Amino acid sequence: MQQDELELLSDRQLAMLAGDAAFGRGVEYFREGMVIGWNKKGATITADVEGSERYRVVLKLGKRGIEGGCDCPASEGIDFCKHCVATALAYRAGQAEQARLTEGDASERIRAYLQQMDKPSLVEALQSLIENDPVLHQQWSLRADAVLGVLDHKALKKRITAAFPVNRDLYRYGQVSAYFARAEAIVEQLAEQAPQLPADKCLTLVDYALSRMARALETIDDSGGFRFHCEATLQTLHIQTVKRLDWAPDRLAAYLYDKAFSDQSDMYPEVPDAYDAALGEAGLAAYQACLRQAWEALPALPTGAGWSERFRYIRLRDPLLKRAEAAGDLAAILALYEKTASDEKDCLDAAKTCIAHAAWDRVEPWLQRAARAESKDRPRWDNERQQLQVRLLLHRGESEDAARLQWDIYRQTLRLEDYRYLVQLADEHRLSVDYRQHVRDWLTEWLHNGAQPRFAWEPAAANCLLQIHLEEGRLNEALVLCKERGVAANLLHALARALPDTSERLPLYRRLVRSHVQRTNNDAYRQAIALLQELHDALDDPDSHQAFAALLGEVRSEFKQKRNFIKWLNEAFPCV
Repeated sequence: MQQDELELLSDRQLAMLAGDAAFGRGVEYFREGMVIGWNKKGATITADVEGSERYRVVLKLGKRGIEGGCDCPASEGIDFCKHCVATALAYRAGQAEQARLTEGDASERIRAYLQQMDKPSLVEALQSLIENDPVLHQQWSLRADAVLGVLDHKALKKRITAAFPVNRDLYRYGQVSAYFARAEAIVEQLAEQAPQLPADKCLTLVDYALSRMARALETIDDSGGFRFHCEATLQTLHIQTVKRLDWAPDRLAAYLYDKAFSDQSDMYPEVPDAYDAALGEAGLAAYQACLRQAWEALPALPTGAGWSERFRYIRLRDPLLKRAEAAGDLAAILALYEKTASDEKDCLDAAKTCIAHAAWDRVEPWLQRAARAESKDRPRWDNERQQLQVRLLLHRGESEDAARLQWDIYRQTLRLEDYRYLVQLADEHRLSVDYRQHVRDWLTEWLHNGAQPRFAWEPAAANCLLQIHLEEGRLNEALVLCKERGVAANLLHALARALPDTSERLPLYRRLVRSHVQRTNNDAYRQAIALLQELHDALDDPDSHQAFAALLGEVRSEFKQKRNFIKWLNEAFPCV
């Protein structure tokens, strides 16, 4: 704004023109946003100002000052009224903002330029951009129809149909991204218009949109997750719309039950948890009644049932189970498990529930049923059943039998946690067998016999024995074992860090470093250098520093052909 305009529009000048009272009211009108836009053409400023009615203001800037009037009764087109003051202040603020934007970054300068454009030119430029962008065209078309009053639920349904065309066989990222970008415009507009639509009609549209998207996804590879925005928006809108319904609890529960068990159930939020507020206590009770009715109509799950059949049982049972668990109703919980007891995991879950409720007399029958249901080809749950049997034996005071069973479990799993529990039992119950020695003797014999792991995932005997030595702080025995046998690198590293003497640690680090570098890849080179840095940071006397320097010399000589490794090694230890 030029200096002379600043002077013409100063508070002092406006107060002189309008009088103090009208100036004060004009300031209030301006601050309350009562000026409905302003426009300047040449030296003339025009605006509409809200008051008891909407009034038209016309101001003119001249060299001798500002003058103008308004069609309100106080001005009658001649006097400078409060509406004139508000318009002048709005123009002054706009010009100040324009000056600030002009001095800003590219985005702010673009905004300054747009604010200078007249309305017809701005409309023409915006329409050109919209018509050349399909996504923008969808968005603005919907907004226009909504504002102009020609958009209803039928029109929205047609747009949803167009937004989710089916049978497109799209699999490239670019294709799928563009598909859901266009759909997002419709989904967002549906969310924007939803509050103005009757709840039942809005629900029909949301259901239809989710159904169309589900059908579209049958022939679209959306592994990139481009649908997630549409999906999340529609799911949130569905929850909000259900809250607006004035349906009776039974009707609402039946509707949600149908959605939860339809072929497109994955498209909806979790039922009933996501709809707690909409259902209320009466609705939740009605929903549980729907589940109970369907559950009681099912026969017992047949032995060897496939996953699809079993999945229907689980989906019906789990909400009922959750409610029974919340109520602490053991009888109801076990009755639910009875129907699916042909599956060993359900039998074990029932046994664990009995233990949690201290119903120990019911544990063994469920464990026996689990054993009968166990697949002989794939005994997946055998260890878990045995662990529950250990707890039952301990409850009965049969600690020796419990320890013998835990010993069998360790021999099957070779897991350190199972060994820990075994020696814990031996210590707590002062058992006659020294299971610590028993396990070491068994592993040592296995090691000396040269037996190989039974399965690809099973640890070697040397690693199991080294784990136990480290667990119990038998570092000398661990060191001897590592000198004689190959062991896992992570266990060797654990031993190297545990040894107090640098002279004992150094050979183990050398072994680890050589193992990494021999893998011949950059990640392994970095890991080898990290090990050397770890060793170097632990050095605490001149002899150990000298030994470390000798180690670096050996490594540089042995691996001089590994150019990346040598380069990074020299960067890490330039003076060693």
